[in-house]
Amino acid sequence: MRPLALEGAVRKAEGVVRVLKAAESRKEGVFRRRLGLVPALGAAALPLALPLGAAFAASAAAAQEALQQPSTPGLMDQLAVLGLPAEAAAEPAVATSFAIAAGLAFAGLLAAITGLRASRAARRVALERETSLAALEARLDAAESILAAEPDAVFIWTPESLRAAPGTFQARPRIVGSTATLVDPSSGDLDFNYLLTRLEPENAGRLNTAVQRLRTRGARFSLHVQSTDGRTFEAEGRPAGALAVLWLRDVTGERAEVSRLKERLRQAEYSRSRFEEHLMQAPFAAWRRDERGDLVWVNAAYARAVDAASPEDAVTRGLELLGEETLSSLRRALFDRSRARERSHAIMAGERRSLDIVEQRLSDGIAGIAVDVSALDEAEAELRRHIESHAATLDRVTTAVAICGPDKRLTFRNRAYETLWGLDPQWLDGGPSDSEILDELRARRRLPEQANFQAWKQGRLEIYTSTEPVEEFWHLPDGRTVKLLAQAHPFGGVIYLYENVTERLNLESSYNTLARVQRETIDHLYEGVAVFGSDGCLKLFNPAFLNIWALDEEKLEGQPHVNELIALCRPLMSDEREWEALRNGVTGMSGMRTPQTGRLDRPDGTVVDYAMVPLPDGATLMTYVDVTDSTRMEQALRDRNDALETADRLKSEFISHVSYQLRTPLTNILGFGEILETEMFGPLNPRQHEYMQGILESSETLIDVVNDILDLAVIEAGAMTLDLSDVELSEVIYAAEEFAQRPAQKNKVTLKVECPKDIGTVRADEKRIKQIMINLLSNSLAFTSPGDGIVIGAARHENSVELYVEDTGVGIKPEFQGNVFDRFEAHGGSDRRRGAGLGLSLVRSFVELHGGWVTLESAPDVGTRVTCHLPVRAAPPAAGVTSAPAPTRVEAG
Repeated sequence: MRPLALEGAVRKAEGVVRVLKAAESRKEGVFRRRLGLVPALGAAALPLALPLGAAFAASAAAAQEALQQPSTPGLMDQLAVLGLPAEAAAEPAVATSFAIAAGLAFAGLLAAITGLRASRAARRVALERETSLAALEARLDAAESILAAEPDAVFIWTPESLRAAPGTFQARPRIVGSTATLVDPSSGDLDFNYLLTRLEPENAGRLNTAVQRLRTRGARFSLHVQSTDGRTFEAEGRPAGALAVLWLRDVTGERAEVSRLKERLRQAEYSRSRFEEHLMQAPFAAWRRDERGDLVWVNAAYARAVDAASPEDAVTRGLELLGEETLSSLRRALFDRSRARERSHAIMAGERRSLDIVEQRLSDGIAGIAVDVSALDEAEAELRRHIESHAATLDRVTTAVAICGPDKRLTFRNRAYETLWGLDPQWLDGGPSDSEILDELRARRRLPEQANFQAWKQGRLEIYTSTEPVEEFWHLPDGRTVKLLAQAHPFGGVIYLYENVTERLNLESSYNTLARVQRETIDHLYEGVAVFGSDGCLKLFNPAFLNIWALDEEKLEGQPHVNELIALCRPLMSDEREWEALRNGVTGMSGMRTPQTGRLDRPDGTVVDYAMVPLPDGATLMTYVDVTDSTRMEQALRDRNDALETADRLKSEFISHVSYQLRTPLTNILGFGEILETEMFGPLNPRQHEYMQGILESSETLIDVVNDILDLAVIEAGAMTLDLSDVELSEVIYAAEEFAQRPAQKNKVTLKVECPKDIGTVRADEKRIKQIMINLLSNSLAFTSPGDGIVIGAARHENSVELYVEDTGVGIKPEFQGNVFDRFEAHGGSDRRRGAGLGLSLVRSFVELHGGWVTLESAPDVGTRVTCHLPVRAAPPAAGVTSAPAPTRVEAG
């Protein structure tokens, strides 16, 4: 696009060309009129003289005719008037000549008059034209001066140069304007052809073609050309009337400026587009409003926050992210300020979020952003909780803590601080300065005695500008020793930690004393003690170690290596496997440091027990005990135990044999007793019935005892097997209740069942489960009195069930509870019959066969509760394997 200055210059040049053309035309006309003034006057008088001549000629002809006719009195009179004598007038020839002369004289007079008038008019026109020409010449000079002052070079082809052949002198254009940068430096001349040589070949061809088209066709053009010296010119050609004009302007500096401005514009537009893109994709909501407060632009985060399809949709629908109350508050804040900031809450994407909102007033509206600070709120809340928790924790620690802020005033202290220094809490609540606290402590004689207290205090206050922590021990006049640790606080100021180390110092002294005592103790131990370091060298040993291995103390003073020690001890035991185990354990060559124990049987008959214990510091502790005597005693006890076990087995076999032998007679007694009781062979009197019932009850009791003994014998022999099936627990509980109804009614004892109907089943031996419940009920019935109660219950857990019987009888004394489940253990009251002591023993054996255990809870005169814990699916031991009795848990009330 051509600059406005260039357009004005073009218009000015066109006007000047038109003025020059008109001026030249007018100058030529004036010159020609000046040269042809006389012919013009003659030409002007000629039309007037010719008619007069013709008139005189006609008059002469008429006079001639009149003379030839008879004289006419009127004609003579006319000639006489003209001054012709009558005699002459009477002569035709004279009269005719006189008439002709008079006509000619009259015609000349008229011509003179007419010429004089024309001359005056011509002079007046010439004067006007000379004045106009002077004005035009002045305007022409001004136009040429303006063109000469213009920075453009103007090439003007006149009609004559337009028609001239290219390359001839007549084709050279007229050049005006600023040509200093275009002239030939050698000759000072400038023409269009020289200009073409100054340009790049390609640019010269383009310019020459455009000029030729302008001269021949009047085609306008505008282009930029480059000179060989790197300068840039703007060439613009256009017709101006009959002229062809070329404006050539040096735009090297302007083009660079335009390029620079274009580059700045491009960079500004790029930065603006990038900024808008970044703002559109920013993770926080941003918007812009007009003067009325209506939305005119929002970004994508804003649209997502208000559930809009797009930012344009949010603007079109006017969806507001902020509530009315928040908007009103921001408007009030912006009334007299350029920026407003507020923390508020809003619903974003269906969630209530905390926002930090900033709005800025602009020249044409308001811009705002809302940053989601929900995480910051949570972090601040968490920080407050941590600070409060930290303060609460510090308030409970035994170390005295005091925190002074950047202003050197107390901001926090805990209770231990108040207790340690005995300062008034109300005075501390006032936030005294660190210097005031030191003065108060000095007044109370609770600071170390100082020769120059002020200098010492100034040194303490320099902690605020120090980056290194300070650790000191204060020995107070009251005998206490306080350890001070001071360091910069993260929030500014200093944190002081005061620890009363008086007790710790006393403990260290006690520890040193104790270490010496322990050393003496180790030296007097019966066991041999040796400690090997991580390098495998002997670090510590006692006299017992020397005695067990018959070593000389002098040989061990240089901390010998374990290999050297083995060489010294090898004469007493040559088993290389034991020594290799010792070497690996001490040096850690095996890669595993685990405690080890063992026994060494030396060839001299000495038996030594050893223990290898890895210590935390990489060392290894070895202890050796001479157990020769105890081993011999142990062997004697083992032999005696074998004898006792054999006797117990014989006893069990005897009891089993006797039980089998008693079953047949008991069966016969029961059979005959039932026959007699039913009076099959004759009636019985009441006393006989009473005796028969006693015989039957005793026989049944005896056969139950025999059966229990047989079951115990089978269990001890490992031959007891379980017939597993799915057992309905509720049926077992109610069957047990039915069994206990009659004896309970007889003893006036109440029965109660606690069992859910839907308790389910377990995988167990139904016969043994019922036997367990019957034995428990029999035991409870035996130890309850009239008016007591018995509870039969069951409860189910995730992987186990509980069967229990609870009574309110006399209970079991604590000293008897430990062996109540042993065989043949029965503890009855003074008014009660002692049983055989097999019921609870069988209960425990049956429960353990199912993989469970039994617990007992009893208190004298309160009652007893026996609970059997059974797995949902029984896991009995393998056939033929007798497991050790599981521990029975007993709880004494």
